[in-house]
Amino acid sequence: MTVKRSVSLPDDVAEWLDQQPNVSAAITAAVRAQMAAGHLHEVLRRAGIEPTEAGRARWRARLATPIPADALAEGRRMLGRAG
Repeated sequence: MTVKRSVSLPDDVAEWLDQQPNVSAAITAAVRAQMAAGHLHEVLRRAGIEPTEAGRARWRARLATPIPADALAEGRRMLGRAG
């Protein structure tokens, strides 16, 4: 089942949506990502870990760092052996 909603959006968001081939799919993907993040935060809290913006920023920076070439090559080599 689907439900139609009417929302008010900031100009930059509306402009981005105007460029999407399927606005409903783009909004659905964004909302589901937000829902998943909320679920992850709840799981972390239940495990005694309180997510903070500073902690999220540290992980974003760490995950944005490219994998060193030698580590990437070693991972590929290991996968080749496993397959």
